[in-house]
This record gives sequence, C-alpha cells and structure tokens, in this order.
Amino acid sequence: MPTKVSERPIVIRRVKKIADGGHHGGAWKVAYADFVTAMMAFFMLLWLTANPDKEMLKGLAEYFSPAAEGAIGPGSDGPAAGAGNSRASQSSRQQPSGTPAMEAATAGAARGGTANVPDASLRVLAQELRLAIDSGSDSRDADNVQFEEDADSLTISLMDTARRPMFGGGSGEPNAYATNLLSRIARKVAGTGVSIALEGHTDAGGGLSEANWRLSGNRSQAARRIMQAAGLSSDRITQVSAMASTRPVYPDQPLRPENRRIAIIIKAEGSALPPDTSFQF
Repeated sequence: MPTKVSERPIVIRRVKKIADGGHHGGAWKVAYADFVTAMMAFFMLLWLTANPDKEMLKGLAEYFSPAAEGAIGPGSDGPAAGAGNSRASQSSRQQPSGTPAMEAATAGAARGGTANVPDASLRVLAQELRLAIDSGSDSRDADNVQFEEDADSLTISLMDTARRPMFGGGSGEPNAYATNLLSRIARKVAGTGVSIALEGHTDAGGGLSEANWRLSGNRSQAARRIMQAAGLSSDRITQVSAMASTRPVYPDQPLRPENRRIAIIIKAEGSALPPDTSFQF
C-alpha cells in the first residue's frame, strides 16, 4: 500500500532586505540649509548691535529712517550738532540740520558723489584703540576721548571736560590720567606702520597771544615725550604743532573746556584706495 503524502500546506516566506536604512528623501538638507542661514543672520545681527562705532550705527539708522524729501541739510560746526535726521526728529524743528546719513556712516557716496571711506587698517586700529582705552577706564572717558575717522587718517582728541581735566590749570603738562591715556595709545600703535602727528590746543582765553601759542606747543611736546617714553619710536612722529585757539571744537563756545586738548593724528602707512575717489558719470 503506497505511503500517504502529508496534506499540510507548504508556506514560502520571502524576506525583503533593505540596505542602508532605506531612502528618506532630501527634506533634511533643505531644513539644515534654512537653519544655517538663520544662524548666519542672527550672528550678523549680534555683530552689528555690538559694534562700538556709534557714528556708523547712527548713520545707518538715519539712512533707513523715513524722512520727508529735503529734510536732510548741512550740519553746523561742533559735535553738539549731530542730531538725527529721522522724520520724528525733524518735525519739531523749522530749519533742518544734521549730517547726511551716508556721510555720517562714512560708507561711501551715491552716484556723482565723493566717497569718504576710512582705510581698512585704520578702521581695525580704531576699534583696537577703543578697546584698549575702555579696558582700564570708566564711563567718564566717553566725554574725554573723541575719535574721528577720515579716508586716510584717524584723529584721537584727549579733551578737558567739566568733570575731569586733562591738564593742570594753565599748564602744558598732562596730568596722570592724560599720561595714562597717551601711554596706552603709544603702546598700541608702536607695533604698527602708522605715522603720528601731534597738535596742542587751548581755549580762547587770552586769544592768540604768545602765551597761548607757547602753552599749546608745550602740550604737544609733552605728549611727544610721554608717547616716546611708552615705546613709540621717535621717527614715527612726523609733526608736532602748536595750534593755540585756532581750531576750537566748539567755535560758538570758545571758552568751553573741550577746546583744551591734545589731538593725535594717526596716518595709515599705505591705503588701498586711490587718491581720488570721486565718481563721475
């Protein structure tokens, strides 16, 4: 009798192998690119808000502020005239005043204008000098130290104020505070290739008398001696000038203490900009 074959069904199981976890699409790449872009914008915003160059930030703010046509006019002399040019600030004045935004930002000029772009090395040096001065100073130094950047020079003015003088009464010798500032500036620029010009200034008390000329000369010579003692080579100082009261910071207030000052004019070793940056079309 033949053997009976099992009637159980035969089950065939097929296993599908997936290599490398399968394909998940490229959506993560888009998300990652958006994340990187957002982080870059965030850090640029932090850098702009942390920029200590207040004049540049002020100029940018004024440039993007909505203003009526013709609301920006030429500014008056003296640092006190640096009011903004936004619509809110102009509404309370009948005569517009202030500095054009693009000039205040010193970032160039529009078509047909003239660029006034500070040398790149001077911009970096200006930031380093601000940090060097701020590192051992208090809040009053903002009134005593003034920075002015030009296309090929950086001027640092160490000024008397009502709260803190830089010199003894009628003296050409800087006090301990001014000596400290001069020494810090000298040590910072000693390792660069810039040249230095020094100017001594007085207020208008006594007019353009011989005493005022001598006093302003004594101040610039004292600054030279202090900076050389701090490590600045003598051949880096190209000019030492007595200005008396010929260039006041506040021409309409010639007796203000800020007019008594030492101006340190730092000139770049060489600029990448052409000597004439006018654009004519």
